[in-house]
Amino acid sequence: MRKVNQGKRGEVVRIKEELHDIFEVNCTLLSSLNLKKIFSLISRFTCQLTQADACTLRLVDKESKLLAVNSSYGFSEQLRKRLPVLRIGESLCGQAIKLKKVLPVYDLRRDRRVKDAGLLKKEGYRSILCLPIFLRQRALGVLSVFYKQKQWFTKEIIEILRIFACPIAMAIEETRHYENIHKNYFDTMHALVLAEETRDPYTRGHTERVTKYAISIGRSLNLSLSELEVLRYAGEVHDIGKISIPDFILGKPGKLTPAERAMIELHPVRGAELLEPLEFLKPALPAVRHHHERYDGTGYPDGLEKEKIPLLARILACADAFDAMTSDRPYRRRKLTTEEALAEIKNNVGSQFDPRVAHSFIHLLRSQK
Repeated sequence: MRKVNQGKRGEVVRIKEELHDIFEVNCTLLSSLNLKKIFSLISRFTCQLTQADACTLRLVDKESKLLAVNSSYGFSEQLRKRLPVLRIGESLCGQAIKLKKVLPVYDLRRDRRVKDAGLLKKEGYRSILCLPIFLRQRALGVLSVFYKQKQWFTKEIIEILRIFACPIAMAIEETRHYENIHKNYFDTMHALVLAEETRDPYTRGHTERVTKYAISIGRSLNLSLSELEVLRYAGEVHDIGKISIPDFILGKPGKLTPAERAMIELHPVRGAELLEPLEFLKPALPAVRHHHERYDGTGYPDGLEKEKIPLLARILACADAFDAMTSDRPYRRRKLTTEEALAEIKNNVGSQFDPRVAHSFIHLLRSQK
């Protein structure tokens, strides 16, 4: 085995020399991705680079200071879920952080430092190498590679991982910073929506209720977690375009003039335009722009029909209409009861509302009684 590793020495040295340039480019590219994708790419690339059978990335939680697995590559989902959360100083990963050094396990059968050794041995793993990740003396996490064959880790492999730790740390930190900026932008937009609601006492709480209804519909339709996240974003800012509408129109008790109606019907477009510069909100823009489209094509702003209307917009349309019907409004004598509003939705299935979305929402609310 020693000869095999020595035979790869020249290739390892070449990879080491190229690693800095490769990851400077990768860090720039990856900084626009979300954290989950960053973690997944780090695990996969590490596994390929070190020719390991599996890899895990554990990050230090800022609050609890615990080390949890944030991504893995090569492990079965069942094994990953069983990997324990560790404290700094505990097991091989925790020791790597505490000692600030790369720690190897050449033979898992004879090393007692690994807390989850039983799980790993059962899956056939034999050698491990743990690399602590630091940035400006601050512990970010631990990268671990796993082998099913006994390994003699060369200085070159360990040096490659040490070099690798620097761009990984920068990628994690930059992406966290990028996501924090996104969150701050979104929080600002959401605050604008809530401020807008204070202008009109009839719509106070509308945004939160619509978002809650929309998420419930999305779950009943088995949307993925990423789709639900986009739906939540869209729900919380779907009416931001109303900040461009004068108070006297928003609160007008009587019938709107054609010009006033046209201004109201522009608010989805204005909302999408306001949010468009925010890269991370782009997936939510179609739902914001089209949440007043009707299934039969008579809605606004673009007169889309049926499946041409984005699914998340169809969901928002149903949630938005239900909340409007069950809330006090200046143009209506009284708000509808839940059952009256559901009956109205049922009567407009196929004309105003997507049948699948509407029936799902009706069933959902009636089952909660």
